Amino acid sequence: MDRHTNSNPTHAVQQLRAAMEPGLPYGASLIPLDILIAVSAAHQAGQPLTLKALVQSLPYSVTGVRYNIDQLVSDGWIEKSRAKGDRRTILLCPTEKVDTAFRQVASAI
Repeated sequence: MDRHTNSNPTHAVQQLRAAMEPGLPYGASLIPLDILIAVSAAHQAGQPLTLKALVQSLPYSVTGVRYNIDQLVSDGWIEKSRAKGDRRTILLCPTEKVDTAFRQVASAI
């Protein structure tokens, strides 16, 4: 993205969206992107995100978040695992695919 076009915020956001489209599951909904950001940020902080915490942290319906998580898991973006101390707790972890896609977007902007 041209860093010298900060005077036109619409153009900057348009370029950001264009940078995200090739490598991220980004379409009409921001839910998949918000999920990937939250899961990746928690992973980088060394604090695996639980499914329950993710659902509570996002401003979307539980059904919408769960549907998108299932899609992201089946498409290889996120892995689910059970917590060792409590098998009812589901932990979410980004795959290498997320890191690769985020790096591509970061280099494009």
